Amino acid sequence: MAAPIQVQSGADMAAPLELNTRQGQGARAALVKRLCEIVSWPETRMPTQERQLAADILISLLRTASSDHRRRCALGLVRVQDAPKALLRYLARDEFQVAQPLLEAGVGFDDSDLIATVRAGVAAHWLAIARRRGVNEAVTDALVQTGDIGVIETLLRNTTARFSAQGIDMIVARSRAAVEISPLLVGRSEVRASQALVMFWWVGFDVRVQIVRRFAVDRNTLIGDLGDVFALAAAEGWADEDTRKALQVVERRQRNRAAALRSPHGSLEGAIAAAENGMDRALMHEIGHLAGIRPTTAAQIFSDPGGEAIGVLCKAVGLKRPMLLALWRALRRPPGDAATTDNPLGRAVYVYDTLATAKAQTIVRYWNWSFTADAVGADGLAFDDVGSETPQARRNAMLLFNRNG
Repeated sequence: MAAPIQVQSGADMAAPLELNTRQGQGARAALVKRLCEIVSWPETRMPTQERQLAADILISLLRTASSDHRRRCALGLVRVQDAPKALLRYLARDEFQVAQPLLEAGVGFDDSDLIATVRAGVAAHWLAIARRRGVNEAVTDALVQTGDIGVIETLLRNTTARFSAQGIDMIVARSRAAVEISPLLVGRSEVRASQALVMFWWVGFDVRVQIVRRFAVDRNTLIGDLGDVFALAAAEGWADEDTRKALQVVERRQRNRAAALRSPHGSLEGAIAAAENGMDRALMHEIGHLAGIRPTTAAQIFSDPGGEAIGVLCKAVGLKRPMLLALWRALRRPPGDAATTDNPLGRAVYVYDTLATAKAQTIVRYWNWSFTADAVGADGLAFDDVGSETPQARRNAMLLFNRNG
């Protein structure tokens, strides 16, 4: 007769299952560790397809592995140039303590890997990528597009990062609301004069001084080499408007001599003296016209809260210091100590005293070029939506007049 079947209780059945689970965990840890080593091997040590298979198996195991295992795997891949892409991207999107070493220093990433990680990641991951050595224009563009000021500041501090012209434009736009990044931005070699001189309008005194010192040029080479073109355009009666506008940026004279001949005040100095008795819109336009700038540019300069723009204009048109002070009074600007830079008048005088006439003219030409005809309708457009083919003058006007820039 067969022996009766012994039925195990629930407690009796649980013990061997727990033992098997503990044994399985040991094998699992060994398998994860060994696969992490294998996928870190260079291509010369094993066939590419076999290594990719190992990476695919490893990804399925890492999904339930501890963060410590995943971090060790990430650390092993940091110096692997040809690491499996799927595994790299998986670890790059992991929690920050796992992804950090790869994102900051992993050599196996290409631009598409990093850009995909930016688009799928969060601020901590963006910061890690921003700290990478040699991060290039495509990746910095993606990081700047996140709009995260901490990420942008980290990029600007990264001396090995490279920026596109469009990327710098985007950062200039961001600097309007986040002026703390302006000193870092002005120091970047990728910044062009046209970009810095539009940023002038919303930065503080110290950064304004940086801008005028670095980006104001005297135009002597252009004036000399384009002398025959000036003569040709004059002989044609300045018939081509685009040529006339372009040459106005370069020409030596700032004041409008023809306007002075027609003005009831006889000169710029005469108009400023009259304005001390009472400034109205018509007289302000007349002063701007005599100074060789258009009404939009004049209004921007005369309303500048910091006052430095007025100092730039006065130097550009060759006004003596007493006339600068007269214009200041005519504009009903607050009085101050011209000998210190702790007040708007003192800052205007400081810029006036330290800036050469030819360089001041260049700054005024940039402003006049950017914020006049190209400013029409700019206040109704979103800067982030414009393409790189948009003329720089138009882009500058949008930055200045679009308050959502």
